[in-house]
Amino acid sequence: MPDKKYYDHLNNRPINLESDGCDLAQWDRLYEQYQFARHPDGFKIFLPPDKLDISDEYRDSDPYTVEQNIDNEFHKQRIELTVSLVRDAVSQEEETPQILDLGCGQGHLTEMIRQGLKRAEITALDYSVSAIEYAHKHYPEIDFAVGNAYDSPYARNFFDVVVCNNLWEHVPDPLFLLRKISRTLKPGGHLIISTPSRYRIRNLVRVLIGKPVAFMSPHHVTEYTVGQVKEQLSYGGFEVKKVMSRPTSAGDLKVRIVRMVLSTLLSIVRSHHQLEATVFYLAQKTTDTAKQD
Repeated sequence: MPDKKYYDHLNNRPINLESDGCDLAQWDRLYEQYQFARHPDGFKIFLPPDKLDISDEYRDSDPYTVEQNIDNEFHKQRIELTVSLVRDAVSQEEETPQILDLGCGQGHLTEMIRQGLKRAEITALDYSVSAIEYAHKHYPEIDFAVGNAYDSPYARNFFDVVVCNNLWEHVPDPLFLLRKISRTLKPGGHLIISTPSRYRIRNLVRVLIGKPVAFMSPHHVTEYTVGQVKEQLSYGGFEVKKVMSRPTSAGDLKVRIVRMVLSTLLSIVRSHHQLEATVFYLAQKTTDTAKQD
């Protein structure tokens, strides 16, 4: 039977999970004939065979050290704010909410979303086979798959919420990604983004003393100001409902003084810059900019 969630956009038809897949061992040879490969562990792979190795950034270990640091203040805050925004997004949903975690990595945050919203059905996608191997093994109640966020294998207007937790800064064309996200979201559906604040406190200090901004990670393509993300969302047919950040530990006296002075200055000039490391956005789809995709 054709699946309601998975869709072949190239051929404009639902994917049949029984007949449209082949074993991973045959994927190299049968790629042109099938829509996906079945991993021996049971999850689906939608990446072309020649992309599997080059995209597997989790092969040796987690390059973002989430598992090792999952209990630190940053990740606890990240989980808490994300789950809170997802709850806000589905608060009016009477049926089972459909939630997609895009760029889920090893699924640690995805599992926290599942635990925080027991009535929801959770789907997750990542580019790395090794990451999904881990996620599928450790969090079996979630539907994990391997695929490209730029060309996700999901049906139009299927999800109530799409979560992009620290993905935005990794993609070279966020507007294109936004169009693809819009395709899978229901009318009025919500998008949750968390991404570094370009002019967080450390970078504002760097700019004030004549130094360039510094990225939080060498894996980031770039980092955006709050205003830039809001403009991207508006252009992509979304209305921003909430912009949130929360300070981590205040630090020593010198840091607290600098924070107080900068906060006062930003308030006086009504700047949109956020001093915290990460900013969270809740946006609602108002226009389907992906109708032609």
